[in-house]
Amino acid sequence: MSVDIDVEVIEEVHVPNPIVKSIVEKYLKELQATGLPASVLVHETFEYLRKFSKMSSEEAEELLNELSSFNLRNESKVMIINICPQTIEELRAVLILEDKVFDASELESILSIISKHCPK
Repeated sequence: MSVDIDVEVIEEVHVPNPIVKSIVEKYLKELQATGLPASVLVHETFEYLRKFSKMSSEEAEELLNELSSFNLRNESKVMIINICPQTIEELRAVLILEDKVFDASELESILSIISKHCPK
């Protein structure tokens, strides 16, 4: 048995997988503490996030902050955290939504920051 929650969507925000994972994990713990079951969808979502998150939520927050100096769209920062590009070509593909073209030195700087947070 699952519980219906009456919610209203106020704002849409792109959030990196590791941060969503910590939110879902907290939600699951709260449900467990109250004795309420979680839906299959919540469990499947958590398993996906557990399997594909490439860093901790704290590490993701740090990387989000460090990427802010490049004036990237939030969507681009989230994709960088979710994908962890390791080459200039991969990074260029992720930055396709940006309105500007980055030169090689900017891309190298971004990759340097990414490499501090993403496993190889």
